[in-house]
Amino acid sequence: MNSGSPDNGGFAVPSLSGEGPSSRPAPVLDLPKHDSSRMKPIKTLSSRIDGSEFYEEASMEKVLEMLEIGRTEEAVAYADTLYSNIIDDEQQDIVSIAEYIKVLIVLRQWRRVSHLIARRNYHQIHVVFAYYAATALFQRKLYEEVTELSVGHLLPNNVQHGPLPVRTLSQVTGRYVEEERMKYSFANMAELDNLSKKLRMVPALMITIAESFLKLMNRDAAMICINYALHLENTPIHIERLMARYHLVEPAQWEKYKKVRKEQLKLHEGSHDPKILIEKAQHSYEMGRFGEAKKYTDELFDIFGPHPEALLLRIHCLTMLKDSKALLELGHQLVADDPHIPLPWYCVALYYYTIGANARARTFINKCTMMDTTFAEGWLAFGHILHYEVEHEQSMSCYYRASKLVDRSSEPFLYTSLQYSTHSQKLSKKFMLEAVSRSPNDPLIRHEEACVAYAAKKYEEADKLFRTVLFMVTEMEEDSPIEEALKRQIDDFWRPMLNNLGHIARRRGRLEEAIQFYQKAIRMEPKFVDAIASVALCYAVLGRTDRATEFFNRALAIDPFNEIIRQCMAKMIHSCRGRYDVEARTIPSGFTPDQFVNHEILPHCAIRKPRNDGFVVPSIISSNQPFVSMLRDRLANSTGHGGELRGAARSMPLSVTYGLL
Repeated sequence: MNSGSPDNGGFAVPSLSGEGPSSRPAPVLDLPKHDSSRMKPIKTLSSRIDGSEFYEEASMEKVLEMLEIGRTEEAVAYADTLYSNIIDDEQQDIVSIAEYIKVLIVLRQWRRVSHLIARRNYHQIHVVFAYYAATALFQRKLYEEVTELSVGHLLPNNVQHGPLPVRTLSQVTGRYVEEERMKYSFANMAELDNLSKKLRMVPALMITIAESFLKLMNRDAAMICINYALHLENTPIHIERLMARYHLVEPAQWEKYKKVRKEQLKLHEGSHDPKILIEKAQHSYEMGRFGEAKKYTDELFDIFGPHPEALLLRIHCLTMLKDSKALLELGHQLVADDPHIPLPWYCVALYYYTIGANARARTFINKCTMMDTTFAEGWLAFGHILHYEVEHEQSMSCYYRASKLVDRSSEPFLYTSLQYSTHSQKLSKKFMLEAVSRSPNDPLIRHEEACVAYAAKKYEEADKLFRTVLFMVTEMEEDSPIEEALKRQIDDFWRPMLNNLGHIARRRGRLEEAIQFYQKAIRMEPKFVDAIASVALCYAVLGRTDRATEFFNRALAIDPFNEIIRQCMAKMIHSCRGRYDVEARTIPSGFTPDQFVNHEILPHCAIRKPRNDGFVVPSIISSNQPFVSMLRDRLANSTGHGGELRGAARSMPLSVTYGLL
């Protein structure tokens, strides 16, 4: 732990101690003149293939020239030649060594950077080398070694934040480091001080250490480092992006940010800024408009190529749209580009999941999570895949792991709630409240909350929540007329929501309103059997048996072997024989929809990435599975209420269930 900065001989720390927004800017040091052999051009004798000799010149200009044309091997060769000319000096030019390491950083020679810095413990001498060492170790995924670097004595002492979770030097080692510093000129150390101030390396070092703590699932230590970096950084845009990526922002603060940002995006219509396009795609994705989100990513990829910040969102959009061909092509491209990171195999796993090959999907998602155990989206997808293999306990273990990685995200709690919904309404409600508290304005979560309320027979609360979801999706005020909301364009993803609104309205006796919801769902999908059969039931209860028969026949034309619809129609005919008053053309008050099959709501959930970005991990819409029929039969037999099937659909967190319950 950092317990204060010892006396450092007047080299690095005095000029760094003034960093921070509240301190006065430190003056740039006037460097004394000194004769240094820093990266002077070197001519070496070489020979050509024909045996002729010539002198080849190596210089920093040559290195930069090779970098500009992408000849990285020649750039490394020239840089190595320049470095070899300064390692034998009695008083080494440490700035030249820093420049050489910087070239290796640009060329991503991480192992060599680690070796060169550790060779003489440069990371203990100055913060510039400490940052380079931490970056190299982080890129090599040696996160524990990053957190164990002894760099606490190089950081400005800040009493406000207390001790930092960073190692410092012992007394004996500290004296040794001071002796090492004396080997380098004052001008060299002062120049490094100016370089660290110019590039803001102290905040950058703390952010690298914080991200390493996040990879090790130590979020408390990471937040201490982030708060320290925020104190030193005047424009912490990259710090805020890190907090958003790892879900470190308080839910209330995040909701406020999204509300403000939504209004700001309206001012950027027609902008081709990739950041703006990604934010628009993310907002469309969160609202369930997956086709619109895909169009934004199409525009982004067309202008800027495969943008790395949008790849995860692109994968999620293709998965929700069940575009397996595009997923396969993208997966091949990502694997060919870099097979050593988890994202390509995540894409491959979702491709196999989309086509229903769950066994192969499980193989590749397992590979993905093994490559990066902190990939929260991978654990969520793993949980969904295990769910469809009827591995509910293992599925909840994956959700639990994801909740520890992103404890302020709502998705792990949402899917855990859906797992409990079939056998423990109390636990389901508990986890649902946790999800709602984190994302109160997420329409998907509010929809599932309405499903839980319906299962608990709180019909008034469920009705209110379903209507709230409708107004969220259509982006209208909650006091707007239902008719106006139904005139808005609604994505096909929300068809089950409209069906649920129809069910709750029918159950509460508002049959004409229920027909409006069903008709909207039918216009979105003319072969939506659930909605067609439900309209038939409503017309039957209203006494319009001719219209009811018409819609029953339409439903049977689409699904002729649906015994539930056949039984409903048969019961209507049987009831009408004894109860229908031909003269009055009315149905007695005792004729209620409970005489037919008791319909239940259709939950509607999805893996989405959220603010990933996601991660927003998006959910995968699955086709009808044999497991669905099996689960329906089992639950129907256990309820003992004939056709009533409570909570069956909610046990399938990755699907949007369309079956008539």
